[in-house]
Amino acid sequence: MPWERRYIAPMSIKVFTSSWGQLEKTGSNVGDEAIFAAQVKDLAAIPDLELGVMSAMPERTRERFGAVPFDVTNGRLSAMREAVKWSDIVIVGGGELAQDRSSLLYTPYNLFPLRLAKHYGKRTFAWSVGIGQADELASWTPWQLRKWMGRCSGVTVRDRPSYDTLLGLGLSPEKVLLASDSTFTLTDDFTPSTDGSDILGVAIRNVSNRSGRLLPLEIRRKLGIHREQDMSGVRRRWAAMLDRHIEERGGTVQFFPFHTGSLSNSDDLECEAVISLMKHGKSASVVMPRSIESFIEQMGRCRVFLTVPLHGAILSVVTGTVPVSMPYATKGFRFMEQARLEGLTVDPADRNWDETAYRTIGEIWSDQGTLRDHVLSVRGELAEICRLNIRHFTRTCLSG
Repeated sequence: MPWERRYIAPMSIKVFTSSWGQLEKTGSNVGDEAIFAAQVKDLAAIPDLELGVMSAMPERTRERFGAVPFDVTNGRLSAMREAVKWSDIVIVGGGELAQDRSSLLYTPYNLFPLRLAKHYGKRTFAWSVGIGQADELASWTPWQLRKWMGRCSGVTVRDRPSYDTLLGLGLSPEKVLLASDSTFTLTDDFTPSTDGSDILGVAIRNVSNRSGRLLPLEIRRKLGIHREQDMSGVRRRWAAMLDRHIEERGGTVQFFPFHTGSLSNSDDLECEAVISLMKHGKSASVVMPRSIESFIEQMGRCRVFLTVPLHGAILSVVTGTVPVSMPYATKGFRFMEQARLEGLTVDPADRNWDETAYRTIGEIWSDQGTLRDHVLSVRGELAEICRLNIRHFTRTCLSG
């Protein structure tokens, strides 16, 4: 297309993205790192572009991604301010840009780069974002979205309900484009496995902290005002369901902790707690996210992937693995609908969720051919429309 060749031509274009180069020194968030890796890959095609990102491990971020890191040691807001001042263009996203269940500060924090960009006179873009639905948004959030996203040069969203929400707030369809999650840019990096695996992949999460409190979990813990909920009953149900799977279907179970560290309930601790309750714990193991590439590649070796985190389902499709999703928020349901995999969604609010999950896994385990073909087809479709993220950014922010 003609507009793809009309770049502005300064000595360099400095772009700050509010994604993360490294979330924590002692932990990681696979979804966030995969999003950033995808943005790096997309933006690498633009000549003379410098990419900046906040990071808790600046040298690691610079070495792995070639990005300009802004150290968060002295505070995230301070690093964000310096990054916006440095930049020519500010990107927010990808990921769930607005939701008020984990903390009432979540959405204001995610929109803060747009406020800073207005103050410093910088152009802005929202990249492959999701918007929470219904009671996931506080009453004041929609007008904040209308105000600050309305200032963006362009917006891409990763699912239809998010698109409809923004258009319903009055944003122009010329500005807002329906794409897919930015991590589908990584599809070409992973070849679907054909080795007839007997591995069940599992990604679990303790989401008891998502109660709409003002302060995020990390701060409530530091202040000593957080009371941990008793998760032993839920863990026993997970353990019993996975033991039954091993006894009746064989193979092994591999746990994939998508979030590790102190910013939320750490998935690796939850995985270990469930394994300790399993009769067949010796047939289970934990795959730690030592590197984003090896973690996702190992996901692709699973026969079925049962997941609570959203990016467990997304990255399963990226690798060609059939997902069974147990979403804790509408973003999970929204993705499974987009992928036309609603029949593989288990509602964790269902009192018999464990039995439903066991039965759904069994249906795929015994005859996954048709479903796998469907996943591979959807994988190609979502990878194709994922290209709209970089195209819309180029057209709205870089064209002359």
